Amino acid sequence: MNKLTSIIRYSLLACFLSTAHAIAAQPGGQSVANAPQQSADVSQQRELFKKAEYAARRGRIAEYNQLLAQLENYPLKPYLELERLQQVGYLANEDRVVSFLEQYKGTPLDWQLRQPWLDYLAQQGEYQRFIRDFRHPGTLTHQCYLIEAERAGGLEDGPFIRKVDAIWRHGFSVPTACDAILNEWAELDARTKEKVWHRIVLAAEEGNPTLIPYLTSLLPNREQYLGELYHKVRYSPAAIGQLSRLRGVDPAKEAQIATFALTKLIWRAEELALKAYERLVSRLPFTAAQRHRIAEEFAVALSLKEHPEARVWHQKVPPSELDERVLQWRLAAYLRDHDFAALKMTIQTLPPAISGGNQWQYWLARAMEETGDKLNANRIYTALAKERHYYGFLAAARIGAPVSLEKDPVKATQTQITTLLERDDVKRAYEFLQLGRDVDARREWNHLLSDIDGEAFKTAAVIASDWGWHDQAIWTLAQIGHFDAVEIRFPMAYSEIINLSSEKYGIDPAWAMAITRRESSFRADAYSGAGARGLMQILPGTAKLLRNDDSFKRLNTPEVNVALGTYYLSRLKERFDGNHVLATAAYNAGYYKVKDWLPSESTALDEWVEMIPYYETRDYVKAVLSYQQIYELLNGKEVNLFDAFATMRVKDD
Repeated sequence: MNKLTSIIRYSLLACFLSTAHAIAAQPGGQSVANAPQQSADVSQQRELFKKAEYAARRGRIAEYNQLLAQLENYPLKPYLELERLQQVGYLANEDRVVSFLEQYKGTPLDWQLRQPWLDYLAQQGEYQRFIRDFRHPGTLTHQCYLIEAERAGGLEDGPFIRKVDAIWRHGFSVPTACDAILNEWAELDARTKEKVWHRIVLAAEEGNPTLIPYLTSLLPNREQYLGELYHKVRYSPAAIGQLSRLRGVDPAKEAQIATFALTKLIWRAEELALKAYERLVSRLPFTAAQRHRIAEEFAVALSLKEHPEARVWHQKVPPSELDERVLQWRLAAYLRDHDFAALKMTIQTLPPAISGGNQWQYWLARAMEETGDKLNANRIYTALAKERHYYGFLAAARIGAPVSLEKDPVKATQTQITTLLERDDVKRAYEFLQLGRDVDARREWNHLLSDIDGEAFKTAAVIASDWGWHDQAIWTLAQIGHFDAVEIRFPMAYSEIINLSSEKYGIDPAWAMAITRRESSFRADAYSGAGARGLMQILPGTAKLLRNDDSFKRLNTPEVNVALGTYYLSRLKERFDGNHVLATAAYNAGYYKVKDWLPSESTALDEWVEMIPYYETRDYVKAVLSYQQIYELLNGKEVNLFDAFATMRVKDD
């Protein structure tokens, strides 16, 4: 190793140790072997960058310019120019803005300046400049202003109408910036009743139903009852059972409304839905597609509710219309009834593209085993046991075969690595990571992924993994469907923290690692739509219940988060008498939900998993158990955790 390389490595390592960024806190830290090549005083440059950014925001221009001169080759220097351009009078700096947008076109820097620049041009009525600098797709407001600008420049009626049609086709309210073009569009008689009806459907089924009364007023008077009925059943689907509401003006649209209402009503009041369908089916001209949609929803809802007519409705779904959701609940219905003969026959009649899947192969073998055909069952189990998959692990347990890890490490040459490290977006992503600005780092990384091919994705994953940026390494491989790079996809991240905490609370560290992998892919700043935070996705409310201190405020701190998560797992496992499968389900759905799902009769554990009502929890349990098995193998433990499935049963006490 030469002297310059030693200086660089030492400088970078010192920065890793000083930063508060979560990645640097991981056991083993980040390797700097695959870090972008930078000057030895990079730590000083980072500090100068932060000061220059602050000066720019405060308008301290002299200080800003002085600091900028010291950052000539620093990768994040363009962000300082961005900061200045966002704050100064735009037209006075038009040349600088346009030059910046051209230089960084398509990068995260582009849109952060282009959006406020376009907003400014729109406010100033600068039509020609707006058209020149607009880039698709832009915001809906920008799209509307673009059409307005093009119309002012002579856009003909035909293209104008087609462009406004696309704006109209939204189930939500559009920005007020669109009013001018929508009004002109309507004056051209382009707002037909068919287009109004289409938007009512979008608002009712996918968008904002409060928009429906306004849209209804745009229909001809004799058809407005249709909009009113759609609005009514959107909130109260049982209203479709009042046949007096069906005036017969447009039976086809009435059937469309009834289809929507019935698919909602079956979940709220199944008996009302069944009776309403019997009355409506002879009155309305349901299409084949509408009948199939109703049958699918009825089959799934009735299966979940354990209704005796569930299987009747399953038979009404033609094979050509079967989807994953319907098939899942058909499987659950057969398992609930212990009808393995019917299950076997059903799987054997599925299209090969479906029946050949791991799930259906496993349950075909289970059905064969239960009906006495153990020879063919074992043949399927043997083939399936070679898969690194939930059902492969189950199959191996059924026949006592060793589990398969099926590894295929990703390899990258130093030339391939160096090529990516020389890219500006990679350098910027790396620097943002060191500054603890993960969102900005991810923007740059996503730009990289949008600009490389499949082979380069593998190299990018190697680099991200080497940086300790595990969530992005996992995500990068997922983009190309490369799932056999086990060491990268299942890293031993935060292992010291997880092992110590798991030992403290008496749970298997591989289980805690699997939960963390499934919850956040080891992203310390992960934040869910429900408000869960950190590595093990703890809700602040749950944190308050688990520990009477300020831990709920520090959920992005790995040590705090893992301590709470492992403690919570230990409590759930204890409440379920040591059954970690039920505890896994409860970690996702809640203790009382899982208690409600426990069957009154003793049920095999693999069957119970298939009958979990929430698809998210069902998939979650399968994933966590698989990940736990993988981590056990990576830790050198040649054991199949799924052996217990062959004998374990669950029942509500």
